[in-house]
Amino acid sequence: MYILETPRLILRPPLHSDELLLHGLNSDPFVVNAVRDGVYPTIDQSKGELLELINHWERNGFGLWMLFVKDEGQAGKFVGYCGLMRSGKYLPEDPNNVEIVTGLHLAASGKGIAVEAGRAAVQFAFERLKLGKVTGFILPTNTRSLRKNKKIGFFYVGDRIYNNMTMRYFEVSPATFVKADNGSAFDCKDT
Repeated sequence: MYILETPRLILRPPLHSDELLLHGLNSDPFVVNAVRDGVYPTIDQSKGELLELINHWERNGFGLWMLFVKDEGQAGKFVGYCGLMRSGKYLPEDPNNVEIVTGLHLAASGKGIAVEAGRAAVQFAFERLKLGKVTGFILPTNTRSLRKNKKIGFFYVGDRIYNNMTMRYFEVSPATFVKADNGSAFDCKDT
C-alpha cells in the first residue's frame, strides 16, 4: 500500500480507525445530496463502506486514499477521499475498469484539493500500476466534478445509463493526463 504526498496533501490508505471520519464525510449534507441521493447513512453503513474500502486495497493493491490537508508538513485536517476503484459498476462489460472516485466535505470543496488529489491518484495509476487509462463517471449536474476531471486531463467519451440515470463517461490516458506538481509515493512498508 502506498501513501501519496502533494504540496498540500497527504493521501493515505484507509484504516479501521477511520470509521468516524468516513461517517462524518458521508453525513455531510453536501455529500448526502451530491452522492447519496439525499439519504443519510447509518454508522453501520459507513462502517461497512470502510470495510469495503480496506478490502479493495487488500485485493487490488490500490484504492481510495483518505485525504488530509498538511499542517506544518504533517497530515492535519481530514477533508475527504480520492482514489482509484476497480469497478465494473458502470462498465459491466469491462471488469478491469479502474475509475477515479472523489468525495470531499463542503468546507474543502472549491479549493483545488480534488484536482490536486486526483492528479496524484491518476499519476499513481499510470506510473505505478502501468494502466493505459482511468475512467470517470459523473452526473451531468455535478459541475464541480466535471471541472475537476477536465483539469486532470479527462476527455468526454459519451453518456452511459446506470440505474435509469444518465452519467457522463470520461477517460484519461497517459497522453492526455496533466501531471501532478511535486508529488511523491511511498510504500507504507518504507514508513
